[in-house]
Amino acid sequence: MKKMIIIIFTLVVFTTISFGTTYTIVNSGFTFSPSNLTINMGDTVNFILSSIHTAREVNQATWDANGTTSNGGFDLPNSGGTIVLNQTGTYYYVCVPHASLGMKGTITVNTATEVKQVDKTAPNNFVLMQNYPNPFNPTTTISFSLPAKSFVSLAVFNAQGKEVSMLINEELSAGYYSKKWNGMNLSSGVYYYRLEAGQFIETKKLILLK
Repeated sequence: MKKMIIIIFTLVVFTTISFGTTYTIVNSGFTFSPSNLTINMGDTVNFILSSIHTAREVNQATWDANGTTSNGGFDLPNSGGTIVLNQTGTYYYVCVPHASLGMKGTITVNTATEVKQVDKTAPNNFVLMQNYPNPFNPTTTISFSLPAKSFVSLAVFNAQGKEVSMLINEELSAGYYSKKWNGMNLSSGVYYYRLEAGQFIETKKLILLK
C-alpha cells in the first residue's frame, strides 16, 4: 500500500510539472492586453475579447502595415477563443475590424523546458541561486530549493520591470530544482529573475550577451 502511494505521488508530481501554463489576453478598449506576450512551447493562450474584436494571425509585413490578410495561422472570431502554440518563434496577430487603428499584438514562443527536480531531499531553507552561466547566450540555468511544498512562481523581467517570461507557475514539492531559460528572442541586456514561494520572495540579476 505504501509503495502504491509513493508511485501515485510520483505520477502526480510528474504530471504537474509537465503541464503547460495558460495565459489570458483581453482587450482594453482598442488595445490587446498584454500586447506582447512571451510563453513556452505548448502553453495555452486564451483570448477573452468583447464581441466587436477578433484575433487573426498575420505575417510581420502585414502586421507592420496594420493589414488584415491571414497567413493561414490562427483566426479567432468575435469574442476570442483558445489556441495552443507548439512551434517556437514570434506570432503576429491583429484585430480584423480595428487593425487600421493599431490594435495588434505579438506572442513569442520559446522552447519548452521542464522543471527538473535534481534532489528530493528536503532542504532547510528557501534559496534562489545565481543562474549559471552568467553572462549567457542564449540559455542559462536557474536553480532553487524548497524546504516545503509551495506554490512557485519563477519569472524573468526586463530592466523596465516588464515580465518577459513566466518559467514556473505551479505547486512543487520540497526539494532542489533547476530550470533552463532560453533568451534567444530577446535583445542583449540586463534582466532579473524573481522566485516567489509562499512568503519567500527573492530577485537576482542575469545578463544576456549576444
